[in-house]
Amino acid sequence: MTGTRKIAVTLAVLVIAYALAFVFFVDSSELPSLGWRTIAVLGLAALIQLGGLWMFGELFRHGIEATGSRISTGLGFRAALVGATVARLLPVGGAVTPVAMAWAVRDRASGAGGAAVRATGLNYGGLLITTGACLLIASRGPSMESWGDGLAVASLLALVVGLIVLVGASRLGTLGDLLPKRLRRRFGQGLIDVPIDLRSHAFLWARLGAEVVVLWVVLTTFGIDLGIAQLVAAFGLSQIAAGIPGTPGGAGFAEAGLVGALALFGVGGAVAPVLIFRIISYWVPAAAGLLAGSAAFVRSSGSVKEHEHPVHSARSRGETRIGD
Repeated sequence: MTGTRKIAVTLAVLVIAYALAFVFFVDSSELPSLGWRTIAVLGLAALIQLGGLWMFGELFRHGIEATGSRISTGLGFRAALVGATVARLLPVGGAVTPVAMAWAVRDRASGAGGAAVRATGLNYGGLLITTGACLLIASRGPSMESWGDGLAVASLLALVVGLIVLVGASRLGTLGDLLPKRLRRRFGQGLIDVPIDLRSHAFLWARLGAEVVVLWVVLTTFGIDLGIAQLVAAFGLSQIAAGIPGTPGGAGFAEAGLVGALALFGVGGAVAPVLIFRIISYWVPAAAGLLAGSAAFVRSSGSVKEHEHPVHSARSRGETRIGD
């Protein structure tokens, strides 16, 4: 099956799955009236989602500049779109994200693979840290007493792992020295130590914050009000679930993770807002990424196989997608 046909089949299956989910699990009374105000608000959420990807592209650009190369802001954004979209189209988990990002700038920058791994690692580390911290805060609420110490332990574990991933993403050169010689010869140029400076922090936390705002906008549209810690924790849990390989973009896992997280915080039967949120956070970037060149990446003969080693390397460092 050709790459184009795979894309078409994947999109068709997902469209049918979402349509069936709306038919069987969503009561029409749960949906807000689609007036101009609602459409405008959801359209704004879609723009914010794309803004988050732009910040991810800037984080990637910063890593490339550390290697001595330069790319434009537009090309960085294109790479972020391609990386996010390929992760949404291929059922291999987010480890393919840095491969696709590096491919998008292959003719303009050397060492882009390391910068892409760094950006992905920083993003995932930040996600784990914010999820763990906010889940720990939310677990102190009176409605969470039944979860006891188990939730606190999971929160602390997420915090620790997030810190390890965050530090590891800034020490890729040191970690690269531990790779086998064959891999070090191929990818050593891009695996360098790049400290997490103020610019990196700004784009990292702004990117994550933008995606949390998208969830807040959607939930508010449906009249659902969560505290900030609950909101961030719910978003983080859904994104971690989305990183599970097996389906394109974690489809099914992400929706179930967000429904479960909302139920954890006392919001039951929230299928409609979850589906709307996923349409904005999943379909909008996917559509934009296809226009930006993801189809060409998937069509490339053996593109994923050619980069099989960096994918496994990324997995070995615990990196998965994030909402990408």
